[in-house]
Amino acid sequence: MKKLLALAVLVATLGLTAAAESPIKLSLYDNIAWPKTNHANVVLGLVDANTPTVHGISWVIGSSSADQMWGWSAAYGYARSNEMRGLQGAIYNVTTDAVGLTGGILDVNKGTFTGLKTGLVNLGQEMKGLQWGFYNQAENLTGLQLGFVNNARRVECGLQIGLVNIIKENGWLPVMVIVNGRF
Repeated sequence: MKKLLALAVLVATLGLTAAAESPIKLSLYDNIAWPKTNHANVVLGLVDANTPTVHGISWVIGSSSADQMWGWSAAYGYARSNEMRGLQGAIYNVTTDAVGLTGGILDVNKGTFTGLKTGLVNLGQEMKGLQWGFYNQAENLTGLQLGFVNNARRVECGLQIGLVNIIKENGWLPVMVIVNGRF
């Protein structure tokens, strides 16, 4: 039984590695990488790793950039993903369209985000889910903002819980203490 399980794991692993151009990419800096590929399952980087498509894990000490990130991305400095599905974390974290969980000291989303955003400062455009941090801001909110200061231009259906809660267009009141929202 153990041999059969080991064979199944081996076949699954080979299938995943065959699906990408390169199973592993090692990157020192943007143009100093082995192998030089645009697609990888695992990216390990030192200063900067720019890989357009990552389906798996990206772990970089400096900064990480991907157009399509499906999986887990971690960088100590800066992480950017245009299309993210999964988990992403860094001190400065930027996504365009994302589904999943992101976290960092500064967590920015420039498009639609669905899931959980955690950070000291969370900034977003179209937020669907939970923003949890000291300062949370969304252009359009569907979900929950939990923090000391919560700011939304418009709430479709949601709630803000914090010390100061601001909804500019359609909240119960423009500014409220403890709770504000719209259902």
